[in-house]
Amino acid sequence: RRFGIKEAVVSTQSTGLEFMEPLINCPELREILVGKNFLSSLDFVEPCAAAITVLDSSDNKISTLPEAITSMSRLKRLDVSNNDLNNLPPQLAIMDNLASLSVEGNPLRTIRREIIAKGTNAIKDYLRLKLAPASIEESGPTIPDIKPDEIMMQTKTLELDRKQNVPGEVWDQALVCAIVRLSMQHCGLTVIPESVFNLRATLQELELGANNLHQLPPEIGKLVKLRKLNLLNNNLKELPAECSQLVGLEDVNLGHNKFDAIPECLYSIPAICNLIISNNQIRAVEPAKLITMTSLVCLDLENNNIGRLPPELSLIPNLRTLLVMGNTFKIPRADVLAKGSAEVITWLKNKVPQP
Repeated sequence: RRFGIKEAVVSTQSTGLEFMEPLINCPELREILVGKNFLSSLDFVEPCAAAITVLDSSDNKISTLPEAITSMSRLKRLDVSNNDLNNLPPQLAIMDNLASLSVEGNPLRTIRREIIAKGTNAIKDYLRLKLAPASIEESGPTIPDIKPDEIMMQTKTLELDRKQNVPGEVWDQALVCAIVRLSMQHCGLTVIPESVFNLRATLQELELGANNLHQLPPEIGKLVKLRKLNLLNNNLKELPAECSQLVGLEDVNLGHNKFDAIPECLYSIPAICNLIISNNQIRAVEPAKLITMTSLVCLDLENNNIGRLPPELSLIPNLRTLLVMGNTFKIPRADVLAKGSAEVITWLKNKVPQP
């Protein structure tokens, strides 16, 4: 069976399934219930991994968990009980939203039964010990022994827009309050303050728009909890390879910079839904690489120097918004572009060479 693009739940429990085709073009899908079948692989979840909140594949014949599982940043419940798993990926330990993990009934060799019996938190604590140093730092910053700021504790946000000098006490409060959002826009920054990276254990949104950044340091890869990164209106020409470690990143704004190509590191981030790279100097796009971005819903390429719009852009699995006005290509014509994304994508799809 092929599932419709508007379905929120896929349920095929106890239907004798041995194989499932990849779940492409399913932007509304949130729950996958495939328990009590004969499946030996979960590879079919990869195209929609970033959006899934529930995955029940209990009572099957699964022997390994695919890499896509650990990139499922929104996953809340994972049930792989009664399968043929010999081990679990340690990266499950740093999946913050994963509140329920069921693994009993597998021939696991490395986790004792008493740990499994204690439940999700005990399993994640054990897996955390198996993580490589690159995945999780053994010694994070020291948390100051101070009274938390009540407002910051409630909002989990630190707004520093247009501030040039930030006292150390403010950064201490950010650590104590475990903020998830930091905004430092219009601050005249030429480098990212070191204190930002001390927030890596909790920081999910980083707003650095309207500064004077010419490059990002490799330490940006430490912010592994990031879901949103705003670098609008800086002087960036490239991103460091370490950005590929930001596997939970969903929203990226690189507008009004100096990029002449989409940064290579972004292609390996499975969760990106929205990519804005308008008002740059991009000369060409590579659809073969963009097609691998299976979570991509919105791609903004307006006001660049793109001389040809490849029809294969229409094959990006979940793309719904494609903004391309203000480039140098002549085809499709302006009247097609003016009709909106759906019309442009359809026009491109009709131009894809048939095999």
